[in-house]
Amino acid sequence: MEAEKNKKIYDFIKGNFINFIILLTSVAYVFYNMVVIKKTDLTVWECIAKAGIGILVGFMIKQGLGENGFNYGYRSQIWHDSLTKYSNNCNMANPYIERVDNFYACEEIEKKKIYRRTNLMGARMKYDWFFDEDGFYKENKEQYDKLDRKQRKVLKKCISVKIYNLNLFSEYENQIGADTKREKTDKDQRAKMFGKNGVAQVVTAIIGAYFVPMLTGWDWASFIAATIQVCIWVSCGITQLYTNYNYVVIEKTAKLTRKVELIVKFTRGCEQGKYLTDPYEIKKEEIVNEQSQTDPVPAVLDNSTSDIYDCEIPLIPNYD
Repeated sequence: MEAEKNKKIYDFIKGNFINFIILLTSVAYVFYNMVVIKKTDLTVWECIAKAGIGILVGFMIKQGLGENGFNYGYRSQIWHDSLTKYSNNCNMANPYIERVDNFYACEEIEKKKIYRRTNLMGARMKYDWFFDEDGFYKENKEQYDKLDRKQRKVLKKCISVKIYNLNLFSEYENQIGADTKREKTDKDQRAKMFGKNGVAQVVTAIIGAYFVPMLTGWDWASFIAATIQVCIWVSCGITQLYTNYNYVVIEKTAKLTRKVELIVKFTRGCEQGKYLTDPYEIKKEEIVNEQSQTDPVPAVLDNSTSDIYDCEIPLIPNYD
């Protein structure tokens, strides 16, 4: 109930704050149409100084609001629940941690096979024309000669595809890694913040030393123009805030859920005796044994395993 109540309050503030900014921008723009824009009498350096201050203020507003998006996201109950579930599953996988690399290799082979089958089928080609069941490229001059330019391009993309596995224990590592670091003191925090935003401080100091700001009196035109500027900056900041918030509670949480699924798959596979050996190493031994018996021309494999075999592996045969 408390979480639901907080969500309602959060949604109310979010909706009304955005509506307020939209209303303020709209009203300011109505008045802005009554403003006549004339060339300023400021010198080039005065214009640069004024623009520089404006850029710094706008950047600070946008980044400050954007940083709040991360803070709200990491404080949300959605993230905490996902992180707790993830940490528990990481602990379950701990006895089999030495098999993780073999699991990554198996996942890579499986994902490559799915990617290649899907793309080859979309280009009206069969997987077994150019790849064996282990995912290695096999020469097929007869079928290759029949391919058009688009199909050859798809085939080349399928051969050279790279698969990037999720690091299953990255968040767990970050979480546990905090225990190995010395406790931060007030002195450490002061030293860290001393140089932060140093560029903004230096620029404003230089401008303040060279130029003396003077109040020219109340000017409605300047007030309206400045209001529109601030509204734009705040709007950009709010957009960044909710983009960062959604990144944590939606995208990153979904990625964490996917990691949990893979950790469960890895743990259950290990319990069944899987991932004891590297599948690439097994294939390497098979090929070496075949070559030692028949001494054939070195097999043509896809480039993802070329570093294992210490030989030049062509991506596509040159039949043209």
